[in-house]
Amino acid sequence: MGNKISKFMNEKVLPLGMKIGGQRHLLAIRDGMAASIPLIIVGSIFLIIGNLPIPGYTEFVAGIFGADWTVKLDYAVNATFSIMALICVFAISNSLANKYSVDGVSAGFISLAAFLVVTPLTADGGIPLAYMGSKGLFVAIVVSLVSTEIFRFMVQKDIVIKMPENVPPAVSKSFVALIPSILTVTLFWVIRLIVEATGFGNIHEIIAVILGGPLSYLGGGYVGGLVAILITSLFWTVGIHGWDLVLSVMQPTYMLMLDQNRVAFQAGAEIPNIINYSFYNVFVWMGGSGVLIAIAVLLILRSRSRQMKELAKIAVPPTVFGVNEPLMFGFPIVMNPIMIIPYVLAPVVVFTISYAAMYFKIVPMTNGVMVPWTMPPLIGGYLATGSIKGTLLQLVNIIISVAIYYPFFKIADDTAYAIENKKTSAIDA
Repeated sequence: MGNKISKFMNEKVLPLGMKIGGQRHLLAIRDGMAASIPLIIVGSIFLIIGNLPIPGYTEFVAGIFGADWTVKLDYAVNATFSIMALICVFAISNSLANKYSVDGVSAGFISLAAFLVVTPLTADGGIPLAYMGSKGLFVAIVVSLVSTEIFRFMVQKDIVIKMPENVPPAVSKSFVALIPSILTVTLFWVIRLIVEATGFGNIHEIIAVILGGPLSYLGGGYVGGLVAILITSLFWTVGIHGWDLVLSVMQPTYMLMLDQNRVAFQAGAEIPNIINYSFYNVFVWMGGSGVLIAIAVLLILRSRSRQMKELAKIAVPPTVFGVNEPLMFGFPIVMNPIMIIPYVLAPVVVFTISYAAMYFKIVPMTNGVMVPWTMPPLIGGYLATGSIKGTLLQLVNIIISVAIYYPFFKIADDTAYAIENKKTSAIDA
C-alpha cells in the first residue's frame, strides 16, 4: 500500500506541483504580494496598540494623550494598509521582469503609471486611497502582468531606443523604457476611456466582478478553504511547498479579506470574513504546514528513541516559530506514506474546528491584524482576535493535533527504539 501511494505521489502529484510551482507569472504574483507584508505587519502593530483588549486601557491612554489618540495611531495604520496595491503593482512587475532578465525597475515604474492611469480620481482630483489598498489588488495584478509582458516583448524584440555606449547606464535604461512606456500608458488610457464610455464605472469594478467575486467565493467559504488545505498538504508530502502554490493564486483574496476585517474592526462594525491570511497563519498552520507543532510536542513529551530525542533538539525550536523543514525532512514527513495520513488529517480537523468556532461566534473572527507566520502559538491567537478565546482555540487545536499524530508518532518512535536496541544487543554479543 505504501509503495502504491509513493508511486502515485511521485508520478502524478510531484510533476504537477513542479509545473505549477515553476510558472513565472504565479511566482511573480506570490513574490510581489510578499513585498507588502512587512509594511502591513508594521500597520498591524499600531492597530494592536490602539485596540488592546485590557479593561481600562483605552481610558488610561486617553487620559495621557487625549481623546483622539487612536485617530493619530490610525495615521500609521492607513499609511501601510492603504498602499498595498501600489506596492504590489511595482513589486509583481519587477519580479516578473527579472525572471525574463529585463530591467525590473523600469518595468515596475511603467506598471505603476499604467495602474494610476486606469484608476479614477476623487472629486477634487486626488488619488483615492481605497483603490491604492486592498480594493485595488486585482487590478494591480492584471496591470502589472500585462504591462510587463509588453515591456519584455519590446525589449527582447529590440523595439527600443538605443543610446551610444558612452552614455551612462542609468540614462541608457531610461531611453530603453521610453517606447514601451508610451505604448503601455496609451493602451491603458484607451482602455479607461472605453470602460468609461460603456457606463461600467471603472476597471476596478469590472475586475472585481470578473476575478474578485469568484475567487472570494471560492476562497472565503468552508469548501474552498478545505481545498486549499488539501492542496497544501498533498504537495508538501512530496517536498513541494504547497502553501506557496495556493498563495500564488489566492493570496490577493486572503489579503483583501484580511483588510476588509481591519476596516470593519476600526469602524466598530461587524467583521465579515472568517477566512483570511491571518486565519490560516494563526489557527491552521501552527508549527508550519501539517500542524507540526503537534510533532514537536510529542518529541518533547513522548520520545523513547535516541533518534527522536536528538531530532527534538534540532527541530523543536524552529518549529515553534513556524519553520518546519527540519521535521519535514528529518522525521521525515516528506515521502513517508504512513505520515501522510495525520499530516493531511490534522490541518483538515483544526481548520474545521476553527471555522465552526468563528461561524457560531464561540470565538471572535480575526480583527484584521497581520500576524506573522513566525508568531509562536498561543500568542498569535490572542493578537489575531483580541481575545483570550483565540488563545484557547489554538490550545484546543494543538491538543487535538497531538491526539491525531500520536499513534503514527509512536510507530515511528518504537521502530527507531527497537532498531537502536537491536544494534546495541548485537554490539554487546
